[in-house]
Amino acid sequence: MKFVFLNSIDDYWLEKLEYLKQRFSEDSFITGRDHPDSCELIEEADALITGRLPDEDLRRAKKLKAIFVPWAGVNNLPLNSLKERGIVVSNNHGNAAIVAERAIALALAVTGRVVFLHNEMARGIWPGRTDDRDTSWFSIQGKTCAILGLGQIGIRIAKILKAFDCKVLGYRRDLSKGKPDHVDVLADSFQDAIKSSAIVFLAMPLTDDTRGLIDVGVLKNMKDKFLVNISRGEIIDEKALFDALKNGTLAGAAIDTWYHYPSRKHPVVFPSKYPVHTLPNIVMSPHVASWTPEGIRLMIDETVKSIESYILKGRPLYEVDLDLTY
Repeated sequence: MKFVFLNSIDDYWLEKLEYLKQRFSEDSFITGRDHPDSCELIEEADALITGRLPDEDLRRAKKLKAIFVPWAGVNNLPLNSLKERGIVVSNNHGNAAIVAERAIALALAVTGRVVFLHNEMARGIWPGRTDDRDTSWFSIQGKTCAILGLGQIGIRIAKILKAFDCKVLGYRRDLSKGKPDHVDVLADSFQDAIKSSAIVFLAMPLTDDTRGLIDVGVLKNMKDKFLVNISRGEIIDEKALFDALKNGTLAGAAIDTWYHYPSRKHPVVFPSKYPVHTLPNIVMSPHVASWTPEGIRLMIDETVKSIESYILKGRPLYEVDLDLTY
């Protein structure tokens, strides 16, 4: 089989590729370092390692049988076309613990008003000491938290929250999978989970069903609650988020995933068309929840294990349900 790597390749990837080449000498593992334009090899590829694939490239990939996404999200693939052709799509959950850690860090930052108070002190201002502003902050100790999405990241978030004696309400679409460890109650609906919680974590994939799930109606019922999003920006209605933060319905939000991203042509860009960056009750992160050295290595390790499983058993470690799109 010919495996073509369209993703970025670093030194750790090179170590793992050497391992694959030695173990599976009858197969080919080709990167952009091996070929001036690995995209030209798409037509010959049995498997691609990438998280992004335009439809026109898919049409060129006549022999394609599998795609290995070296991270969790698959929303940048032409999933309907892949389903029609019966192509296996495997994603990656190796970074779950790292992303969960980031989610907790974001929650502590927004509930603790860390960024706001830091920015004031950076101006030489001591809130509450040289003025009469309320500088109290919200402790998560013993609070009830909702986790919408109980994949590996959501379950890891629940585990960490238990260190703060939090009560954890979980919501997952498929209730037949049961209640994971560290989740106290499995809610019948995401609205029920939100209603009873002080902090809401979004850890679900972006699908047709979840796009815009947290809309103006949901946010109106989140008075004085905190929202943490480490899944995908489009799960929250963009304007409704801005309005809920600006008018004080939401106590605060901490967000790692957005609506607008920079490019080489436009390297400076705000994450939303609404000025959320001007609000004091938001903590912003540039979609880097998994980008630690450990997180990157864990994702590479799991991708390699999934390729091994595919070669040896005909199936990867994880296979995306193309009907559910996650």
